[in-house]
Amino acid sequence: MRQLILALCVIALALAALWAFGGIGAARAAILAAQREFQDTLAQGVRALKAGAPGAALGLISLGFVYGVLHAAGPGHGKTVLGAWAFSSRATLWRVAAITLAANLAQATTAVVLVLGGAMLFDLGREALVGMAEGPVTRIGDLLIAALGAWLVWRGARGFWRMREGARHHRDEACAHDHAPNPEAAARAGWGEALMLIGGVALRPCTGALFVMLLTVMIGAPLAGIAATYAIGLGTALVTLAVALTSANLRDGIAGVGAGRAAQLRAFGHGAELFLGALVVILVV
Repeated sequence: MRQLILALCVIALALAALWAFGGIGAARAAILAAQREFQDTLAQGVRALKAGAPGAALGLISLGFVYGVLHAAGPGHGKTVLGAWAFSSRATLWRVAAITLAANLAQATTAVVLVLGGAMLFDLGREALVGMAEGPVTRIGDLLIAALGAWLVWRGARGFWRMREGARHHRDEACAHDHAPNPEAAARAGWGEALMLIGGVALRPCTGALFVMLLTVMIGAPLAGIAATYAIGLGTALVTLAVALTSANLRDGIAGVGAGRAAQLRAFGHGAELFLGALVVILVV
């Protein structure tokens, strides 16, 4: 019950903050403007690195982390998809945290690989790399995320069908066994969707990370760029992790309140899978 109250308080505070600053539209515009301005700050950090200023590499890495937090605070599919999956899955909080962190670090890895491969091997410029990242690479990521959403919809629909069949044949004990697997079984069953989730997020690289990587490669400091890119990934992971864990806590809180009402709780879970899976598909299609 405490977990549920805490999650609801976090959501209420977030909504109150949005209202205080003029609503979702105003908050979105302000965050996007701040991101654009901060890219100029990142460029200044790269210029300081090129000039050999003391502590420039550490400064660029720190700026990368701050940019990652700012980037994650803005609109994006990553938080929505990870939050939806965390709420509808049976994964433990530790597993939610591990997958969220892995997805964001994999996203940073994609930016590193794209720039090192594209700029150093094929001599591609910024526009070509961004076009590739926002075109075919992102589209493949969208397909993986859409596949995850479709899987959640199918799992929710299958759960409702099994509940209906169980009620018809009066096999309540068997039904409970089918729909409330133990945590170990749930963890084993979730690796496929976890890989789709990580792959889908990874193949939507951050434009700011591409920007930093490209500039540092151009000045001959790719190692500093790699470190700054992973700092961006960690900053993004910090906010995304908060969203995913809040979703998982809310799920666990609802499950605690509904303890003793197995049928109603299963129905709620399957309904959440259907709704959130459909939402994920709509966002990326």
